[in-house]
Amino acid sequence: MSDRKVHEVDTDVAIIGGGTAGLNSAMAAAEAGCRVLIVDKANIVHSGAIAGGIDHFVAYLGTGPSWDTREAYLGYVGRVARGAADLDVHDAVYCDELDAALARTEKIGVSLRQPDGKIFRTQAMGQPGPYFINFDGKHLKPKMAMEVKRRKCEILNRVQVTNIYLHDGELAGFTGYDIRTGDFYRIRAKAVVIATGNTNRMFNAQIGNPFNLWYCPANTGDLHRAAFDAGVALANMEYVRMTIVPKGFSAPGFNAFFGMGARLVNSLREPFMKNYHEMADKAPRNFMVWGALQELKEGRGPIYMDCRHLKPKELEHLFFTLGIDKDTLPEFLLAKGYAKEEAMIEMTVSEPMQARPSELCGSGIRIDRHCASNVPGIYAAGDASDQMGCLHMAMAGGFAAGKHAAAYAKKIAHLRPLDTHAMAEEEARVFRPLERRSGITYREFENIVRIICTDHFGPVKTELSLTGALEKLDRLDTARDELKADNMHELMRAHEALNIHQVSKISARAALERRESRFHPYQYRADFPQTDDANYCGLMVIQKQPDGAVTTRLDKLKYAA
Repeated sequence: MSDRKVHEVDTDVAIIGGGTAGLNSAMAAAEAGCRVLIVDKANIVHSGAIAGGIDHFVAYLGTGPSWDTREAYLGYVGRVARGAADLDVHDAVYCDELDAALARTEKIGVSLRQPDGKIFRTQAMGQPGPYFINFDGKHLKPKMAMEVKRRKCEILNRVQVTNIYLHDGELAGFTGYDIRTGDFYRIRAKAVVIATGNTNRMFNAQIGNPFNLWYCPANTGDLHRAAFDAGVALANMEYVRMTIVPKGFSAPGFNAFFGMGARLVNSLREPFMKNYHEMADKAPRNFMVWGALQELKEGRGPIYMDCRHLKPKELEHLFFTLGIDKDTLPEFLLAKGYAKEEAMIEMTVSEPMQARPSELCGSGIRIDRHCASNVPGIYAAGDASDQMGCLHMAMAGGFAAGKHAAAYAKKIAHLRPLDTHAMAEEEARVFRPLERRSGITYREFENIVRIICTDHFGPVKTELSLTGALEKLDRLDTARDELKADNMHELMRAHEALNIHQVSKISARAALERRESRFHPYQYRADFPQTDDANYCGLMVIQKQPDGAVTTRLDKLKYAA
């Protein structure tokens, strides 16, 4: 690789991650008059969690009912995401931005209305009313990509960011490399918005393929790890998130099923969710997963999605909606013999992942009401932050992050320098796996990490299992220097595996410090099975100090009565 090129790029605001949150951040920063650079590991036209499409947008619309207001929405967040959601942040980055986010979605050419011109809303996941706007978001992602191009944002596709650098405690820039050509990038920026999603591929998938997941398999904690190493505080990292999916096919669809009135039943054909939550099949996602796990554990499985009571038009809408996120899901269901009029679809619990405990918050960089981290110049949005999740927060909060990052960048007179020696060391580190003639493949390394995580904290955890996980993950540190890659694709996968390994440690460490159970089963401590609001109603914040020590603290949160 001695012939690879080295590029030096300067910008005002850099957006790392070209998913929904990142592109909305880019729109805001460009609108503020900043030079904007978007860096994405894939291609921004089809990347991120909604690369294949999206079918719902959570919003209160002020239509009259008491549940359809800003105050009611914040009350809902406070109840359902209690202990993980910072209402002050939500009020600023979602509620303040919601109307503009809805208008922006329509303006870029994606209608939130049905073909008859009406808004169709459904209720699920603990909502006090139908907050889910059903819409055809199949082309939302490419439409957003067209919009940032129209706004003259510079774009670097297929560049994997490897590390973040500070100067005198403030952002200086970051490094990355082209995953196809091997070109190396040194990028200076006055501000950066990190929008690279959560961390997947940490746990064994239900069908055995680590890339066939409920959520985006390209989200591998790359910037969780890099930000953490730069001293950025992370929060909500202990939660292990799951959902309910068709058996043999990990795919979105939870909201579509339950929003249209489908019911979970056990092998006795008994609806069982009423035994686990007063809202039954309209309960928050974690209660649905917990109920399914208990039915399976107690021998009343398999479980099924019962759609037999739905009317033909409701089934038609359901199957259309299921195909928006995943084109082949309706085909799979029909091929398995689930005829529309007699649909009894066998379901199971999905693979775990490191991610938010609720649709109403996030897991990652701890942000304030300006979307800023504890490190000057570093902002976060979407699933990479601790307070944003799903489309509604990525659209609204992503724009807020870009707006605040731009305001910060405008106050910085000069770009900060990147240390020449550090740049040379990083370039050597990044490409070292290509120089090894023998060693460990990313597949071997990543698979061992998955086995450890699955066996020790996916999802049942105890002090014994978590300390055991950390000991085993620490023993893999020596193997990190033995990873080999035969080509650029394997090099990218090797760095993903290294990041997954480090995030696994962060997640286990945070889970160990939270000596309670919250959002069962996402943080289920069998040795502390009860929720302890007196001591743990807040954010578990984990941070690497300048001397390398890892510290944790609990940021307590206030909630409305």
